[in-house]
Amino acid sequence: MFIQKTKIDERMRSNTRHAAAIWLGVTQILLAGVIFYRLYALGQPDAEVRDFQAVLAISIFGYLALQLILGGVMPVPTWRGAVAVYVALTSVIVAVCLIVYGWPKPEEWASTWLPVLAGPALFLCGYVLVARLGQWLVERQIERMSE
Repeated sequence: MFIQKTKIDERMRSNTRHAAAIWLGVTQILLAGVIFYRLYALGQPDAEVRDFQAVLAISIFGYLALQLILGGVMPVPTWRGAVAVYVALTSVIVAVCLIVYGWPKPEEWASTWLPVLAGPALFLCGYVLVARLGQWLVERQIERMSE
């Protein structure tokens, strides 16, 4: 009486999810813009925007993890592809850091080179593991439906 029932089909559901994903991306980009504005235009210290950075990281990584696990639609790289992506990411990070900061001293290895080498490796390994798990879960659901 007070609520009109709507028949929801796959197209409506797909369009709604697509619009929600676009809006989530827009808000994440805006939040990143606010962080960069506060850090570099206003000159605020990094400690004052840690909460914004944490919320943005949780939002981005949470969305990607849910897409990987529940959707199984994100690309799953081969081992050769993962190594190529790791080399490319590490090369770009090293080049930018060398341009900005110069060559680090050998005793600063743990705080300069280790994060540059380990960060992309951890990120990429996590991505590959979660993507393979999501693909496996989707394949199991399809197998159960076909039985």
